Amino acid sequence: MNITWSPFRDAYDETVVKQNVPTDAGVYLLWVKQKDGKWRCFYVGQASDLEQRLLDHLSAEEPNKSLKTHVADNVCGFEYATVSRQSDRDGIEKYLYDHFSPECNEVDPGGDPITVNLPQ
Repeated sequence: MNITWSPFRDAYDETVVKQNVPTDAGVYLLWVKQKDGKWRCFYVGQASDLEQRLLDHLSAEEPNKSLKTHVADNVCGFEYATVSRQSDRDGIEKYLYDHFSPECNEVDPGGDPITVNLPQ
């Protein structure tokens, strides 16, 4: 499946999310900038409302302590793709999880992966 990824945003904060992320359903990747300047994916997810979900991760109520620490202590970025069908989001999330092995995802999403093009 070929999906259209958003431009990579190298600042993950409330203002950038509100200005750039739609309220559409989709999948997303959270990235951390490493000491060598390279980016590493630390979380993959999906949402029925991308903007709200990305804002939720920035809130003080974020329950995932590892994700919360990454966002608070590092330079983070993100990108997303809108995907309307829930079954497609489930499969894409599984594929991204398997591909990136993100350390902040607490649970394997399970299911059958749907291969998609990866962001540049």
